[in-house]
Amino acid sequence: MEALLDKFEQIGFSKNEAKVYVTLLKEPLLNGYEISKKSAVPRSMVYAVIAKLVSKQAIVELRTEPPTYRPVPIKELMANLKKQHEETIDYLEQELAAMEKPVEVHVIQHMEERANILAAMQSLLRSAKKEVWLSAWDEELDELREAAEAAAAQGVTMFSLLFADQETSSFGHAFYHRQNSSSIERQRMGQRLTIVIADDKQVLVGSFTDGQVPQAIQTTDPMLVLLAKEYIRHDMMLKVVSAKLGNETLDSMWQGDDLLTYIVHNIKKEQHDKTERKG
Repeated sequence: MEALLDKFEQIGFSKNEAKVYVTLLKEPLLNGYEISKKSAVPRSMVYAVIAKLVSKQAIVELRTEPPTYRPVPIKELMANLKKQHEETIDYLEQELAAMEKPVEVHVIQHMEERANILAAMQSLLRSAKKEVWLSAWDEELDELREAAEAAAAQGVTMFSLLFADQETSSFGHAFYHRQNSSSIERQRMGQRLTIVIADDKQVLVGSFTDGQVPQAIQTTDPMLVLLAKEYIRHDMMLKVVSAKLGNETLDSMWQGDDLLTYIVHNIKKEQHDKTERKG
C-alpha cells in the first residue's frame, strides 16, 4: 500500500488524497464520516481532502443527504491525468523554448601535416569578409601569398606581423620582425607560430617545428580568437616601440634583470650562467 501511495504522490496527489481515492475505489458511495473512518484520514482534514479530489475530477459528489462520493473510474482518471500532464508539458515546452538562449558550442578542431594546415589557412583567408589578422614566418609566406592577395582584392583589410627581412605588399598593413628579433622569438618559443584570424570570428593557430610534424588548432571560440588577436597586437606594438627607441635601448631594459630576461628570452638565470661559462 505504501508503494502505491508513493506513486500517487509522483503524479501530484497527496498521501491523504490517495488514501481517500483508494478507499472509494474499494467502497463507492461513502459519506465524509465513512470515508474518514475507513481511510484513516482525520475528520478534521477529510472534507478539505474530498474538496481537492472533486476539483481534480478524481471523485464525484452525489446530491444525497448527507452527500456521498464515488470515484471516477480508474481508466477515466488516468486518461484525464495523462491529458492534463501532456497539456502542461506542451505548454511548458512552448513557453520555455521562447525563453531559451541556445548554447554555443565552440569546437576546437585539431589538425596536423604542413599541407593540411596551410590549406586550412588559405581557406580561412579566402573566406574572410572584412578583416584579417595574420602572424606568419618567412617559410610560410609564399604559400599564403595568393590567398592573402585574393582576400585583399575582395576589399578585406589585413593587419600582418611578418617574421621576414624582405618587405612585401601582399599582406596589407605589415609589421616586420627582422632577423635579429625573429631569432629571439624562435629561440623563446622553440617553433614558428603562425596565426590567421578571420573577421574576429575564427582563428587558426599553426605550429611549425623543424624535424617535427606540424600541428594546428582551429576554432570559433571567442576567447581564443581574442587571445590570439591580442598576442598579435602586442607584438606589433613592441615592434613600434623598438623602432622608436632602437634595439640597444630596448635591450638595455632587461639586461641585468633576471626576471625580464626570462620573460623576454625564456632563459632562466642558471641557464644563462651555464651558457656564459661555456662561452
